[in-house]
Amino acid sequence: MFFKKLFYEIKDVTIPLYKILIPFIFIIKFLEIIGAVDLIAKVFEPLMSLIGLPASFGIVWVTALVVNIYAALILLVNLLPFIDVSIAQITILTVAMLLCHNLVVESAISRSAGVSFLFTVIFRLISAFFACWILNLIYTYFNYLNQPFVTSFTIELPQAGLLLWLKDQALYLFYIFIIVVVLVTLLEVLKFIGVENFLKKILVPPLRFFGISDAAMNIVIVGMTMGLQFGGGILIKEVNSAKIDKQSVFLSILMINLVHAIIEDTLLMLAVGGHYTGVIFARIIFGLGISLLMLKIYQRYNLFFEKYIFNEHLRSLPAYKEE
Repeated sequence: MFFKKLFYEIKDVTIPLYKILIPFIFIIKFLEIIGAVDLIAKVFEPLMSLIGLPASFGIVWVTALVVNIYAALILLVNLLPFIDVSIAQITILTVAMLLCHNLVVESAISRSAGVSFLFTVIFRLISAFFACWILNLIYTYFNYLNQPFVTSFTIELPQAGLLLWLKDQALYLFYIFIIVVVLVTLLEVLKFIGVENFLKKILVPPLRFFGISDAAMNIVIVGMTMGLQFGGGILIKEVNSAKIDKQSVFLSILMINLVHAIIEDTLLMLAVGGHYTGVIFARIIFGLGISLLMLKIYQRYNLFFEKYIFNEHLRSLPAYKEE
């Protein structure tokens, strides 16, 4: 009985996620081929100065936005030997990428969970620019991390070719399947042995502070630890179960859009030279601070969000109940 239930759980998580990922893999590749990444980068170049970064960093962040964070880091590491930047500037760029990357896929996942694609894109871009603008002011005011950054390594650029690209994407999809199997199995085991109830006792008070009910606990835990792409199927399944209220769904989606994959992504950014004050502390503080601000905005203008930002399914979920 346990394994039969586990099989159906894995199927219910994997299929909706693949329905999003597979089409968008080809859409993103098409955007690369037609030069959309370079075009968007030209728009971003003048905006870089607003957060204290050189214009050449525009293409790096746009690559993270449109393609993925790994492609952006490869580009960054190969660009660094040819430009003069400070540790503060590297840190600000890494924070920008942490708060806002993989926009196409992750916004599509948020849309499948009920939140407007366009709203998610705008929310993350504005949040990232605001956080990095504040971070730049802090670093500049205290003259902190202004020493030159010196890179110590390069990464070989991936080989060109459609067949190699298809092979990489197939491995990526298989990797996601393995992660989903492990996640779902772990969650079921935790339920079976009673650890889930223990986690609820610990996490419910801080979640309620952000306007999120305990029913959304799995969404927050999986999203923060594994990321939106790996946890996307679980996120969609939890929302479709109709056991979570609309406020908790909305606010938990916003929170994990800003703060997710806190282990893997953080280690990546530290490895390329981001300073812990930004990569760890600033990212989490700004992410949670913006999430708290969105709670206050939602409580005041919830009818606007339900009418223009939520899809029909999310609007149909029950209202949040204070306990």
